[in-house]
This record gives sequence, structure tokens and C-alpha cells, in this order.
Amino acid sequence: MRERFIPAFLSISFAVLLIALFYNQAVMFNYYSTLSKNNAIRIVPIDGPRGQVFDRNGIRLVSNRLAFDVAVIHRELRSEGELTDFLAKTLGASRQDVERSLAKARTRPYEPVTIVEDIDKDKALLLEESTIYMPGLEIKTRSRRHYLYGDIGSHVFGYLSEVTESELEQLEEYGYRQKDLIGRSGIEKSYESRLRGVDGATLIQVDSKARQVRTLGMKEPSSGEDLYLSIDMRLEALCDKMLKERRGAIVVMDPQNGQILALSSGPTFDPNVFVKSKGSAERLRLMKDLKGRPLSNRATSNSYEPGSVFKVVIASGALETKKISVNTHFSCPGSYTLGRTRFDCWKEGGHGSQDVKDALKNSCNVFFYQTGRALGVDNIETYAKLLGFGKACGIDLPDEVSGLVPGRMWKRFYKKDNWYEGETVNYAIGQGYLLVTPLQILNMMAAVSNGGKLVKPHLAVRIGSSNITQTAPRNINLKERTLKEVKTGLFNVVNAEHGTGGRAKVEGISIAGKTGTAQNPRGPTHAWFSGFAPFDNPRICLVVFLEHGGKGGLEPAEMAKGIFEEAKRLGYL
Repeated sequence: MRERFIPAFLSISFAVLLIALFYNQAVMFNYYSTLSKNNAIRIVPIDGPRGQVFDRNGIRLVSNRLAFDVAVIHRELRSEGELTDFLAKTLGASRQDVERSLAKARTRPYEPVTIVEDIDKDKALLLEESTIYMPGLEIKTRSRRHYLYGDIGSHVFGYLSEVTESELEQLEEYGYRQKDLIGRSGIEKSYESRLRGVDGATLIQVDSKARQVRTLGMKEPSSGEDLYLSIDMRLEALCDKMLKERRGAIVVMDPQNGQILALSSGPTFDPNVFVKSKGSAERLRLMKDLKGRPLSNRATSNSYEPGSVFKVVIASGALETKKISVNTHFSCPGSYTLGRTRFDCWKEGGHGSQDVKDALKNSCNVFFYQTGRALGVDNIETYAKLLGFGKACGIDLPDEVSGLVPGRMWKRFYKKDNWYEGETVNYAIGQGYLLVTPLQILNMMAAVSNGGKLVKPHLAVRIGSSNITQTAPRNINLKERTLKEVKTGLFNVVNAEHGTGGRAKVEGISIAGKTGTAQNPRGPTHAWFSGFAPFDNPRICLVVFLEHGGKGGLEPAEMAKGIFEEAKRLGYL
């Protein structure tokens, strides 16, 4: 019996062994082959840094800094518990946080897995010295985006964030990989393809203990192209400081060529929080702030009721079409009646008899009610579009909106109703359905100031070694006499007695401009000031907008004065 059992047992054992050998060598061949190769050859990525950003004077605004990450090769660890205690003590982290981070490394035991990002340089040096006694511990370096001036220029630069899994499916063929950063707004998004560097890699051979044996090859990384902007960081800093937590926008431009000297939107934010591993709480706060909306660029991506700054369009259109002349006068008793509806002037008791220059200086509503009716809704729509409203200005920033220039066809299509004469009266003072961006107001004022040429606002002037070719200004063919009358009225706004923009006046500088106080259904009035200087040969044109900011002739005009003074100090005026 015993003699029969032993051969049977041996036969069964041999059969099991043969099956196991077949399973491991045939069925599991690809798995173990891949595992063996991964254990012998390792690819170490090398970041290709993004291009840097400079202002018009060569001041570096955005660059890259060296960041230190903690990585672990789990297979090499001598004692996970010992390493956990060591990292918790050295990094000042809780043991539970370190354990959660180490858990990621268990899923890929044969390669370095980053468990802690962007540690201090001193801690990195201490950990680097300890790698001798802590097998499996590595300190990796990489390039990290750095915005040198914090929240200054935030809406010019924009911010970066990691590519999502869904985006990676489309972007992988362009060289993106997990945890890569991509531009989400500002010039970081507009010039992503030029700013982004190309990653390199080192191919190394390691032994069974994952120690490097030799370098098999290397592909050098390449940096992205440097970007040179038209902004002057000194003006930018002033404008951002003026707004800070205020909701609004300030844009300063050269009206002759469209170069943006400063572009601010408030509230501001610090783009560095989007590239810091410890910035998640602040990132969440910024994204959840639906009232302040600090990530929204109010200069280009939001549209508002313009109020009285739009009277520049009405005056220009009425003079061009000869609906009024320089000698036309309308009496302002303080209100205007159309049918049963009374439309008030902002000044109780009225302005008396007004011509177009007086009406611009005093921002007389009654004069423009009557001028708007004489011009008619169709002409208002035509001249609004001629002066750049109703379409994007084409600035090299993402998500610019077009605003809204209403008309008969628009209302019939979208509101299923006819256009009424009372709506024309409101239209004439920049109210009603009309919506504009601060950048569009600036572009309109620039066209009036420079002799009737619509420029294309832009930020970038050079990328790498190549100058960026800009679109030539487009002549909108306003008559010289029209421009002269309108500009004289705008000069009086700031310089004549009782002009609504007198707070913008600066001794020694001839400034012209227009104030605006716009009613809106969302709260207190919006406040506007847009102007230019010097009067005869303008080099600076600006717009100041404060969301729910009260009257345009008060704070916005005062802020404009400060900007003109700084522009003079810097040599622009």
C-alpha cells in the first residue's frame, strides 16, 4: 500500500510543478518580462522649464525656481515604519499624512514615486544627507513657476494648474504627462504653446537593488520661449494697488499703437498659490468666491452698462450725420418728457441751454436724450459698432467678451418685440440693453484721441527672438471737424469750471476725458472715467472702472489723476 502511494504522490507533485512552470513561463511571460525590464532600466524625466516673462523695460516678471520633492522607491525601503517616523519629524508632518503619502509608492514599487512636493531647501539638504542611511529615499529637483511680484499683474499673467485626466487623453500626443501644468488664463493660456518647455529624460540601468549602474542615454530638455510684454511694471503696480480688493478694472494704453502699459482687474490674486503644493485652501477660496470673482478679468471678460461715457458715441454720430451741428442748442430744465414718461437729468433744476461741447462737459442727459432721438436707434447702433463696440477688441488674452450693441433686429429676434422710442432715449445715455467692457471704452476713447484710428490692444511685443507683427490701426473715417468738437468737449470735462471730470486734472498736463455713472439692476451705480493726455498728441489713454463704485466724477477721476501723475514721472507725458 505504501509502495503504491509514494509513486502516485510523486506523479501528482511533478504534474503540479509542470503546470506551475508552464503558467509562469508561458501565461505570465509578458508580466514577468515587463517587471524585469522595469527593474533593469529606468527613465528619469527632466523638466523643460517654461519661458520667462519680461516687461517693456526688461524687468523679469515671471520665471522658474528650483523645487525639491521627496520621492520613495518602495522596494528598496529597509523599514517603512522607520522612514515614516523620520519624515514626519523632519518635515513637521503628522505620521498619518506620511503614511498616506507612502501608500502611493506601494502601487509602483520599482520606480521613484513623489510623496511630498516642494519642501524647503534646508530640509531637502538634510534629507539628501540621510539617503545613505535611508535606502529607497530620494530627493528630486524640478522647475516650478514663480511669479516674482505676487498678486501684481495677476490678470495679465493668469495662472497654471495640472492637466486633468480627460485633458491628458487629448494632450498626451503633444508631450503632456501626468502632473504637468498648463495655462488656464492670461498670457499663460494665450501663449501656452510657445511658453511651454519640452521635457527631456535620462535612461539609466539599475541593478537588482535599484541602484544606478550606468547611463544609457539622455535627451536634453529645452526651455520654452521668453515672452516680452508692453506693460510697464511700475504703472502696473500702481494700478493694482489702487484696486487691490476693489471690484473693478484699470487699463492704460498707448493710443497710437495699442500697446497696453498696465491692465488691472480687482480683486487681484496671487498666481503662486496655483503652483504651490500647500496652496489648496487658498485655491479653493478663490474659486468659491462668487461675489468678488477674483479669477475673472473684469477688464475684458465682463460687460457692463457704460452710462455717460457712451455719450461720446452719440455726439460723434450726431455730428457725422448732421443731425446736430456745433450751433445746435437744447434747453435742459432738469427733465425731458416723452409721452407720459419723464426722463430726468442728473442735475436737479437742469443745465439751461446747452450745445454739444457744453453737454459733454456737464454730462447733460436732456441734451443727449434729444440728440439720441434725432440720431435714431439705427444710427446709434451703427456708430457704436464703428467705434468698436459689439465685438471683441482682439487683445491677446483669453475669454474676451463682445458686449452687446442692441438694435431693432436684435430686439425682435431675442425679445420678440418691437423697438420703442423710450428705449432710444435710454440708449442715448448709455443705459438699457447696451453692455460694454472697460477695454472697449478705452479703445473708443483712443480712437477719438488719435484722429479716428481704431487700434488693436495687445500685450506681447516679442517672443523669443522674434518681434510680433501687430495689426495696423484702422481708420474709421470720422470727419476732422467732428473729432475736434468732441475732443474740445472732453477737454472741458476735465479743465473747464464745473466740468464733471475736474478731479482728474493735473497741473502741467493737458488732459481730456469723460465721466460715467451707470445705473444697473444689480445694485449701486457703476462708476467710469476714461481719458487721454497730452491733448494735442496723446501718448496715454486710460479707463478706470469701479463696479458699484458710485459717481464717475469722484473716485475714478481721482484714480485717473494719480495714474497721469505717475505716467508723467515715468516720462510718458
